Amino acid sequence: MSSNAALTAASLQPELWTSSSNETLKLFVTNSEGAINFQPVFTYPIFGDSETIYGYKDLVIFLCFDHYTFYPFLNIKYTEKLNDPEIIDIKETIDKFLPESTVYKDEVKWVDLINEEKKSYKIPGELIESFEKEVEGEVNQFEIYKLDLQSISGLELHKRLQILVLLFIEAGSYIDAKDELWNVYVLYNTTNKEEPSIVGFTTVYNYFKYPGFEKFDNEEKETRLKISQFIILPTYQGQRLGGEFYARLFNTWYEDPNIIEIVVEDPNESFDDLRDRSDFIRLNSSIKFDDINSKLDSTWIKDTRSKLKLEKRQFSRLLELTLLYKLKYKLGNDSKKDVRLFIKKRLFEKNREGLEALDENNRKDKLQTAYESLEQDYYRILGDIKFATKRQLEV
Repeated sequence: MSSNAALTAASLQPELWTSSSNETLKLFVTNSEGAINFQPVFTYPIFGDSETIYGYKDLVIFLCFDHYTFYPFLNIKYTEKLNDPEIIDIKETIDKFLPESTVYKDEVKWVDLINEEKKSYKIPGELIESFEKEVEGEVNQFEIYKLDLQSISGLELHKRLQILVLLFIEAGSYIDAKDELWNVYVLYNTTNKEEPSIVGFTTVYNYFKYPGFEKFDNEEKETRLKISQFIILPTYQGQRLGGEFYARLFNTWYEDPNIIEIVVEDPNESFDDLRDRSDFIRLNSSIKFDDINSKLDSTWIKDTRSKLKLEKRQFSRLLELTLLYKLKYKLGNDSKKDVRLFIKKRLFEKNREGLEALDENNRKDKLQTAYESLEQDYYRILGDIKFATKRQLEV
């Protein structure tokens, strides 16, 4: 078909030449047993807000990674392409977001390079934590590593992983890995000791806080950690590994006397749930239930929050979750009204300016509506969490 004829055909049937980039991009993680396919959630950082690609017929984009080294392979297939200077070059477009090591088209070369790299490959970082967890009825081994971003191999692994930030986190963007205040932690399934599999990763920024002249003179540091990005590969989701990853990291940071607070940057709903459940379990293994009630004074709240290294908003949510949990299982002396008023007080303070502009009836209605919505969400988060009398978690 001539270029003019193709352009004419495209104008008559544009749907044949238009693809959803979310559907066209096929992601794979491969191992010795085969390849597992999953789809991206977002592609607009690469292909634009409309998340469509125009000018190709029967377009499929394959982006594959080795399960251990995450060595990337890119392949692009289509039956026809319009001869139009406005049509994007797909390889050139994607290459901007992939490391230079990415292999294009030549799958045999990619496999050979993976095998060659694995002869001497070691996880490029420091072992932080090891644990066991049952996955699909079998006990698996897991390890958490802190990448050495100052090493060539550590920086290269991060470059291979980082495109997942664009594909799975809304408004996600690449970090400046050359900034020494960034840390990257990677979770591996190490059941196969010879070839561990990457499960997920998180990026964390260290905000240094001036601790006062006495501590500063004694070379004591104070750091506020902010979790920026948190990803569990789709193949490992639904197994509560994200919560385990977060909890293990939090416990590690909690033991560090230089870290004074752990916060999260703009969490999405799924991470909020994971975090709430994990923090709730930790809180109620650290504090007696009897100490948490609707009559808490501000000094206790401030001191306890500081001790647990939690930010103000998160600690408030955990206290409210605990009060509703106690209501659910008829623990303590607080009535439903006591708990409702405790939560409404925070909601009022948070929205004081807007609420004070309303008349009393409307203000009460708005607060009640907000409370009911929050209560329903809290009970959803609590789900099947239940503590036995000896404070062991039952799920």
